[in-house]
Amino acid sequence: MIVLYLKFKRCFVGLFLIIALSPMAYSMPDMSKALSDTEFLTTKSKDFKLEVFKGKIILIFFGYTHCPDICPATLLDISKSMKELGKDAEKIQPIFISVDYKRDTPEHLATYVKFFDKRIIGITSDKKNIDKISQYFRTKYALLDAASENYIVEHSSNIYILDQSLQVRRIIANGLPSSEITRAVKKLLP
Repeated sequence: MIVLYLKFKRCFVGLFLIIALSPMAYSMPDMSKALSDTEFLTTKSKDFKLEVFKGKIILIFFGYTHCPDICPATLLDISKSMKELGKDAEKIQPIFISVDYKRDTPEHLATYVKFFDKRIIGITSDKKNIDKISQYFRTKYALLDAASENYIVEHSSNIYILDQSLQVRRIIANGLPSSEITRAVKKLLP
């Protein structure tokens, strides 16, 4: 009986080490490839890459401008957090990635995010790039009844906090207060 227990324990420990040390064990990989590999549209560029923000703490939120509730509330929380950070907010770059590639133009996004905070950048891309960045971040979205004019978009509602090396350090779930964003960011400040 003891021999069986020891064999089981040894196998379990071995299996645990294989899983823990494998690249798939990490919940979020290095995002530098994602941010250099994906091109976005802004009012100034058709091939904007988020890798330009390496060296800053980045807050990324996926959504769309026609969202009736989650997106405005989350952008408001990001705005509150930026105010709570004071001068340290200069070291942060909040980014709103619209997954609504059919309706959200760069101009519309720029106007929309300025309503919340002028420091938030609103970007989008074509379906291919939105799918690519969603896959990197392991997030989901779907245009529901996209043939109708007033379709809605289902999307994940987390805020991804990346450190200065483009590593995801924290994922803030929807509904947590802005103080949680602020607290997570402060832990990454030098």
